Amino acid sequence: MIAHPPKARDIRPTPPHSSVTGLLTLAAARTFSLPSGGSWSGYGGDLDCCLIAPAQGTLSVGTYAGTDVLAPGQAMALSQCGEFTIQSVGDSVCMLVQLSGELPGRLLADRLRECAALFPKGGGAVREAVLALSVLEEECPPVSGTAASAYAYTMLTNLISGPVSGPEEPGQEPPSPLVEAAVSIIQEEFPFLEGLDELAERLEVSKAHLIRTFTRKTGISPGRYIVHLRVEYAKLLLRSEDASIAYVAEAVGFANANYFAKVFRKETGMSPTEYMESVPHTGGTPPRQMGPLLW
Repeated sequence: MIAHPPKARDIRPTPPHSSVTGLLTLAAARTFSLPSGGSWSGYGGDLDCCLIAPAQGTLSVGTYAGTDVLAPGQAMALSQCGEFTIQSVGDSVCMLVQLSGELPGRLLADRLRECAALFPKGGGAVREAVLALSVLEEECPPVSGTAASAYAYTMLTNLISGPVSGPEEPGQEPPSPLVEAAVSIIQEEFPFLEGLDELAERLEVSKAHLIRTFTRKTGISPGRYIVHLRVEYAKLLLRSEDASIAYVAEAVGFANANYFAKVFRKETGMSPTEYMESVPHTGGTPPRQMGPLLW
């Protein structure tokens, strides 16, 4: 579990001065916790830019172009990306800044590759902006949109002036292509994976090497990550009025309903039936979506 996570915040500045509108607007800055396997989904439309950085833990960010894994100290910019998903590999805290206007895309153009740009040292720039806005909100709410736009500009210039790659901070390891590939496969296919032997074979590594590398990079074993994803998706399915425990167990990848119920209770503290009785229900079986929309 995360020890003393940063306070959850949702900062929404006032509209900026008319001279800034259309050029650079900071619409929202958020800090929120995600349990292992949990996720949030959002949408980046025309002239929208999102900056994402983990304050704690490891996040994966998925777009139409693929999946990237972010460790603390790193950041990612998404520009006009369409639907995207932020998912926690282990228990994590995410910082997210939503921008709009022409300027972010122009400043980031040289770094963007298929709507995304990874900044190996960019986490500090995002953190500084979010913390500065948090102080402003505490001292003089609501946050001025013009002041927020100024912080957004500083954040963007700090990102693009930082290194594209280079030596990591002391004690921080470089990103692992193996872990990124494993996370991508797990997120897409967790209901159908036979186990870690199959995953390791597809990645062309030994099972022991996969477990060792994945756990070192993310703080959680790949087996535990698969279980967390299955349980999170099961929670979503159990909200449906026509869901049965047997159907949900099969849909999320468990061998039978009894084993599913045992794992579900261990992860959540309640049986699937108790969970179904404790949450509001939706009409019909939901699509495979792991969380509510951010915006």
